[in-house]
Amino acid sequence: MSVKKSVNRQLLIGFRDFPRKWSPFRKLVFLSLSAVTALLQSNYAAKKPNIVWISTEDMSPWLGAYGDEYAHTPNLDKFAEQSVLYRRAWSNMPICAPARSTLITGCYSTSLGTMNLRSEVPQSKEVKPFPIYLREAGYYCTNNRKTDYNFSAEGIWDDSSKSAHWRNRPDPKQPFFHVVNFGGTHEGYTLSVEDPPTIEAEYRDPARAPIPPYFPDTPGIRKTIAHHYDLISSLDEFFGDVLSDLKADGLLEDTIVFFFSDHGAGLPRYKRWLYDTGLRVPLMVHIPEKFQHLSPREMGTQTTELVGFVDFAPTVLALAGIELPEYLQGSPFLGSDSSNGTKNKFLFGARDRADDVNDLSRCVWDGRFLYIRHFKPHLPYIRPAVIFERKSFFKELRIEMEKPDSPPGLKQKYAAKPFEELYDLDKDPQELTNLANDPAHQKIKAQLSKELDEWVLEIRDSAFLPEGAMMRRAAHDSVYDMVRDPLRYPLDKIYKAAKTASHPQTTLKTFIELSKAPQSGVRYWAASGLLGRPDLWGEATAVIELLVSDSSPTVCITAAELMAAVSPGNSQAVSFLIECVTTYLFNEPTIALQAARSLAELGIIPSEYIPEVQQALSQISGPVWGRYKNYSYPMFIGMALDQVLKNGGVAVHTNN
Repeated sequence: MSVKKSVNRQLLIGFRDFPRKWSPFRKLVFLSLSAVTALLQSNYAAKKPNIVWISTEDMSPWLGAYGDEYAHTPNLDKFAEQSVLYRRAWSNMPICAPARSTLITGCYSTSLGTMNLRSEVPQSKEVKPFPIYLREAGYYCTNNRKTDYNFSAEGIWDDSSKSAHWRNRPDPKQPFFHVVNFGGTHEGYTLSVEDPPTIEAEYRDPARAPIPPYFPDTPGIRKTIAHHYDLISSLDEFFGDVLSDLKADGLLEDTIVFFFSDHGAGLPRYKRWLYDTGLRVPLMVHIPEKFQHLSPREMGTQTTELVGFVDFAPTVLALAGIELPEYLQGSPFLGSDSSNGTKNKFLFGARDRADDVNDLSRCVWDGRFLYIRHFKPHLPYIRPAVIFERKSFFKELRIEMEKPDSPPGLKQKYAAKPFEELYDLDKDPQELTNLANDPAHQKIKAQLSKELDEWVLEIRDSAFLPEGAMMRRAAHDSVYDMVRDPLRYPLDKIYKAAKTASHPQTTLKTFIELSKAPQSGVRYWAASGLLGRPDLWGEATAVIELLVSDSSPTVCITAAELMAAVSPGNSQAVSFLIECVTTYLFNEPTIALQAARSLAELGIIPSEYIPEVQQALSQISGPVWGRYKNYSYPMFIGMALDQVLKNGGVAVHTNN
């Protein structure tokens, strides 16, 4: 029974006991008790729950609570018994910074322009990170300490540092929102099997490690997966310590606690991949008894409702009793307005530039069928790239891929992607059988394809311009504002061109039409689409020459890559790409990055250009990995140029 109902009931009982003939006295008592009631109800209404997010990195739902018998996670398993466990929770991006930008704003990263890893995107004044609304409502907001939103974190938090804690709030009665992040499960630790867990943990036996069918069963693979489970056990201890702090401070009964990961495990086919394996995350939420009215479900239960990261911001605001801004693109799954949880019929996901590797894919899931569309299907899942080749796990995959008995689908990860993929996760949870061309599944494919199209247009997906062009057009305000201006961003035309150019049956005549369009975004897709159509190259010389001389540098760069692919070692194309790297290196690094990655995609370039590549690298050298200036564009440009050197047989050494 709520406080409000209890108070009213006691007042009613007491009031009936007074004789009616004492009406003046009755009136006085009634007014006095009504004032007390109003005061109690006001205090009750003013009581806000504390909210804590405990997040971890690069981890799928590999917990005992999710039925994983190999995991050793006693603290999290016990927490699940006192929480709502979500079985269909998705990160909307399979890599950290884009996922976190969605978490902190309640908008899809593709709508904000933050879909590329660790970029520096100007943000709209209209869209505020949700802790700002909490602070305005009286919350003390702290973050310990990862931000990584792809935009500045300035002004979001009362404190964002390694010492940030609810204990530092000026008033011990002040409600708080606290985020604490565990980085020990990150890909960097998972793939570094020589490193011990960051916290003492019970070591898993590699011989018992569960090996997914798309990985080869080798001692090295087993050791890596067992090591990742060791790190998850370390996370479990960390999680228990945070709950112990809440308990020691007497706050458990006043605090709503979330636990989740930022995306799937830090392994190939998980992180960076637009499969359920890359997007599915653990999510558990505990709501104490006094705030049970804010949950549509009882603690200790599980739910299969569809929940995405875009829903987290509106959910926290709803829990705090704050009116939701209209621009939010998700819906609350907890709070006073969530009697049945979210109304999501679909979850959406996106994959764009990760590290220096460009890509563009989108997906939609209805809870059973997962539909994926690739707009650059000529680009393999695993490409020659420093990020893939520096760790033993990827090296081992490449060796095993060459064997005749390699695991199902492994060879395909090194080849061009299909235009579409469709998986029935009820029957095929490992996503091994692509049903996109199965006659029996054309109806569901068409339905999901339509839903995906409508979503892209509705949220104004910004990624259908290349990154450099997007940043140029948003130079005076923000990407979010720019994409809502149909003159600056005619998405309907550009998106139609992207779908057409990436389709495997598009004719040369159509490519010629696209190459002559007045919109540079459409012409870009003409060049990008032709990159994946070597069957048309022999007849496309005039189109390529037209695109190479385009007024847009992002179109020219794509066309130069195409020219060098058609004519390997083409000195004019290679020279132009290197010139673009050096010209845009500091003033427009997104364009320089595109040119550097195009060079890497060419494979071996003429040896006379290697000194120029090394000269460009020297301008962005620094302490990161003992090689790059910082963790932003200089690092990614450097990684692409290092791959150019490796392609040419030049040794590249990093300390990571």
